[in-house]
Amino acid sequence: MTKGAWAYWPLIPRLFPYLKPYRGLVVVSLLLSAFAVVIGVLEPWPLAFMVDTVLGNHPVPDVIRHIIGPRDRATLLVLAALSGLVLVASRNLMTVVHEYVNTRLHQWIVLDFRSDLFQHAERLSVSYHDSKPTGQLMSQMNWLPDYAGGLLLGIPPLVQSLVTLVAMFVIAINLDPILALLALTVVPVMYYSVGIYAARIVPRIQKVRGLEWQTLSIVFEAMAMMRVIAAFARERYEFRRFRTQGETAAKARVGLTVRQTLFSLVVNTWTAAGTALVLGVGALHVLHGQLTVGELLVFLSYIAAVYTPLETISSSIGSMQQQLVNLQGAFMLLDAEPEIVDAPDAVNLERPQGAVAFDHVYFHYKGRSGTLRDISFAVQPGQRVAIVGPTGAGKTTLVSLIKRFHEAKTGSVLIDGIDVRKLKIASLREQVSVVLQTPELFSGSIADNIRYGRLDANEAEVIDAAKSANAHDFIERLPNGYKTELGEGGAQLSVGERQRICVARAFLKDSPILILDEPTSSIDSKTETVILDALDRLSVQRTTFVIAHRLSTIRHADLILVVDQGQLVERGTHEELLGNNGLYRQLHDVQMGVDLIERLSRRVIAIDPVDGIEGDADGSRALIAQVQRSLAAALKGTVSQEALAHAAALLVQSVEPMLAKDSPNARKILRALRSKNPLADPSIAGAFSDALVELRDLAEDLGLGAKEAYA
Repeated sequence: MTKGAWAYWPLIPRLFPYLKPYRGLVVVSLLLSAFAVVIGVLEPWPLAFMVDTVLGNHPVPDVIRHIIGPRDRATLLVLAALSGLVLVASRNLMTVVHEYVNTRLHQWIVLDFRSDLFQHAERLSVSYHDSKPTGQLMSQMNWLPDYAGGLLLGIPPLVQSLVTLVAMFVIAINLDPILALLALTVVPVMYYSVGIYAARIVPRIQKVRGLEWQTLSIVFEAMAMMRVIAAFARERYEFRRFRTQGETAAKARVGLTVRQTLFSLVVNTWTAAGTALVLGVGALHVLHGQLTVGELLVFLSYIAAVYTPLETISSSIGSMQQQLVNLQGAFMLLDAEPEIVDAPDAVNLERPQGAVAFDHVYFHYKGRSGTLRDISFAVQPGQRVAIVGPTGAGKTTLVSLIKRFHEAKTGSVLIDGIDVRKLKIASLREQVSVVLQTPELFSGSIADNIRYGRLDANEAEVIDAAKSANAHDFIERLPNGYKTELGEGGAQLSVGERQRICVARAFLKDSPILILDEPTSSIDSKTETVILDALDRLSVQRTTFVIAHRLSTIRHADLILVVDQGQLVERGTHEELLGNNGLYRQLHDVQMGVDLIERLSRRVIAIDPVDGIEGDADGSRALIAQVQRSLAAALKGTVSQEALAHAAALLVQSVEPMLAKDSPNARKILRALRSKNPLADPSIAGAFSDALVELRDLAEDLGLGAKEAYA
């Protein structure tokens, strides 16, 4: 036997526990298989009786004569025909019943196995799901479990074939030992063919499975990204990508099928050769009087029945090898160890006060280093904490440690002084609400999506939550109100409407700790005002963590944490951090300038020629354009060109006095303006900041309060 031919067979005992809940059906299935063996042994004898006794001159066997007594040939003919009919009818009836029993067994076994996979997948970490293609996970949970039922139900026919083989061989050896031994010459070939199948075919099955997973992943990804595909007109590109991968998988599947068919043909040809050998020798024995014609017919029927189980054994084992390879793909998911599990002594977290602390926390993703380094801070219950920093600094990762989406490598995350690793995961996550940057909705009604925050909430509570989230009015305007059915992801609603439903969900959950992960980053200013108003109410008497790029939304935070390259580089209030002239001040100066200019410049800023710059208006416009390009490069396309034009104009205007011909630093300032980062020069940054202060004062003079200025 080729080494590794049975490598996957130890997977079969792992499926036996799925039979326990259905012991009754299993017993019935085994009894039907046993009856099938008995009928298979008896079925050839009515034909032999008819040929030897009814049509020939052999006496009626003693067993039959004692049962029916002496009868004429016509009666014996009818008896033989009816016996054959009863046996065939019984076999067909049992086949129908057996199919019904096995189908029920198959469906429930598959459902139980699929349920275990689904439940286990939910326990796996966010990192695991981020690293696996959706197509592979869908295949592992939805399609591959079907092979579990097929394998378990394939074992009884295999055993039935073996028992039939033994029973028929015992009878055949009593009829003619030589023919019986000749009939078994095919067995060694069958045995070694299984090893060849495992060695040559099984690796190709694994390869085809991987290719088909890749094809599924492309399909799922394309469907999820359809808006992006349409926006960039990449339908042809995605189709070519799908088609190329599909053709590769199809060619591999065709090659595999050809080899499997050739394997079956070799097995069938060898059994045909065995049948021909038995027929020739058996006919010779009839001529020599060693067998009767009826006995030869029985023997040939047995040989056909013996070879059929042999072919079944061979083909079943080959088929089971393929099923085992696919089943192994499902067990790959089931065997994946959850990275985050409850500790043996974990306790439930009752409603906490909301104190959160990080104590020298380090974390990194697999294959990366330094995602978070030595993070330490403490937050009192009910405080509002803002987390800011450049993209990729580790802000979202930091707050994900609170809910144990990831686990700190070293250090501790504490809630009310208790390490989160000592808390049961479910109870911990029940005490933390999250509003994500991208609003995620399920298919179903709007009411069901809000109720997801607390499944036992009644209709009145759902409506109150929607009102608190400023969502009630737009929901009521929908044709079916709260019963409006949403498609996948709620695509028929605007981003702002979807986000308000997510905020309502958080209101309904009413957790003492709240995480807001840039909840207004992808919506317009008017909608942002509505959502910020709801979020302000949501944050009352809750410990709130706000990840924000728009610094105007966090000015009143109790504590601002500035993260850069995985490190906590600054902390303090808005006023304290502005006075530090650190990273926060840099982010604030650039962003607040652009933010205010974008909202107010059309009313209060006039782009006039600047005196003293290369002598004319064309020179000032060229300088403003150059500064605009520098700002665009620094902001990496995140701000509109119109806003950048206003920002550049204001920046140049703010340093106008320093560009006068009699100014000693004029050349230095001009060079800084023309550099890649004009705001890197402290003099320019200071002048620009002063201009922004004056702009805020001007906004108030124009009757625009702080709320309107930043809205």
